[in-house]
Amino acid sequence: MPRKLPALLPLLVLCSLPGCSTRAEREAVFDNQLREMAGAPEAGLLNSMGRIPDNTYQLEDGTRILQWRWDTSYIDPGTPPIYQRFGGWSWGWGGGWWTPMGGFPPTLVRQSCIVEWTMASGTARGYRWQGGGCQKVTP
Repeated sequence: MPRKLPALLPLLVLCSLPGCSTRAEREAVFDNQLREMAGAPEAGLLNSMGRIPDNTYQLEDGTRILQWRWDTSYIDPGTPPIYQRFGGWSWGWGGGWWTPMGGFPPTLVRQSCIVEWTMASGTARGYRWQGGGCQKVTP
């Protein structure tokens, strides 16, 4: 067991960096960014969000809902198969065949995020957000 620790040390060091954070940790940071904006005037909220909202809804009681949407996509390159040789000699040129095993094809990954702010009397009163692509406020 002690001999395995030095081999795992580089992996442990890399996972202690910010890039190895879990989805829950990234969502908590995102939620904290939004929470800090509560109580801001509308101009300050627009500045903090980095752009104008995609949609605005006026409610009967005079409050407004400002909605921002982000849609991102990328291609996960997948992994190539590993080829295993069957039949024939193990290490020679005689007979046998190569068979692919495992591997995953490239996949399109789509992520979206919706953030809605409730504005009352020109002030950001509350927010809600949803989606798997919510990781930062400004695009």
